[in-house]
Amino acid sequence: MESNVDRMKLELPVSIVVSLSLSACAHAPDATSSIEEQPQSIAFVSDKETRVSRQIFTMKLDGSRQTRITHSTIDFIDPAFSPDGAKILATSYTRDSSDEIYMMNTDGSQCVNVSNAPGDDHFASFSPDGRSIVFSSSRDGNPEIYVMDSQGQHQTRLTHNEMIDHSPQYTPDGSRIVYCSSVADESGQFSYDIHIMNADGSHAVCLTAGASYHVYPPFLQQWNVSVHDLAPGFSSDGSRIVFTSYLVGSFIDQEMYVMDLDGGNFRLIAASEILAPLFTPDNSRIVFRSHRDGKFDLYEIGLDGENLRKLTVGTPGHVFFSQFSQDGNRILFYTEVGSYPVGAFEKIWTMNRDGSGQSQLTFGEGNDTYPRFRPFN
Repeated sequence: MESNVDRMKLELPVSIVVSLSLSACAHAPDATSSIEEQPQSIAFVSDKETRVSRQIFTMKLDGSRQTRITHSTIDFIDPAFSPDGAKILATSYTRDSSDEIYMMNTDGSQCVNVSNAPGDDHFASFSPDGRSIVFSSSRDGNPEIYVMDSQGQHQTRLTHNEMIDHSPQYTPDGSRIVYCSSVADESGQFSYDIHIMNADGSHAVCLTAGASYHVYPPFLQQWNVSVHDLAPGFSSDGSRIVFTSYLVGSFIDQEMYVMDLDGGNFRLIAASEILAPLFTPDNSRIVFRSHRDGKFDLYEIGLDGENLRKLTVGTPGHVFFSQFSQDGNRILFYTEVGSYPVGAFEKIWTMNRDGSGQSQLTFGEGNDTYPRFRPFN
């Protein structure tokens, strides 16, 4: 539903609209120790200062010089750096108005609402060359895939259907976009498939249609179940996609598959509660999150489905995977520290790629989540 603020933005002069957008994530002028001065650093989201709203912070790789760069009453989630490390995208989350996409400098200055439209806007990420931003928006009634330039201009709708399209991301060469889309079968049962299209929205193709690649027991064929194929991730050379798949309405755990970029050569890699799979930067293994040992931890496995190994041995609480460092040597993640019902907070950790050298970076009360390495040259 369009809020009063949204209607005001559509009617006011551009200069006033920009002023409103900037005030939503006011920048503290004395934030002198931000990552603007720190090429190798981390951005993250935390409620540790407000305990009400989640704001964006930055810190050095060792956890020092933690600096709050946004000062707002709205929540921010899912920060993403531009490829050159000069800008940060983040999604606002508000209960009383639409969610929007903001872009700011790495010190929090020049924070602007770049999506600025009725409806909720999510899943924003830059193209590899930094010139475009792809995102999902419900401004036209249901979530569709849109693209805009790096200044928030020339917003263009790429998908046109009555389903839900979300989680878009560019292929590593920037020529195409992979996304998830819901479909309905003849019985009206919904499922999600992985689609790919050219960067201009042309030649959209469903890569996982029919789920004929699934290695599920024959007795499941009598069930009226839907298949959800989600969380696609690319190999660094862009030739393969890893994703998770599960049957809605059954007791089968999530499975992990790898396929070629054109949807061919499906291979089952592993089963049993697979979440958020990512290729290692050298494409030799896959890191993923799983609950197989009683709590969520990070694991890695070979592309042949062999040599499964837990990475977060001895880590407290459930683990949430975030990102590899640019050189592939370190992994960022966050985990629960403390115990419920009081005293449990999510804190950011880092470790070597093989799971050694675990180091907690954030401490104290409050939840620290969504950590992201800043790219550097």
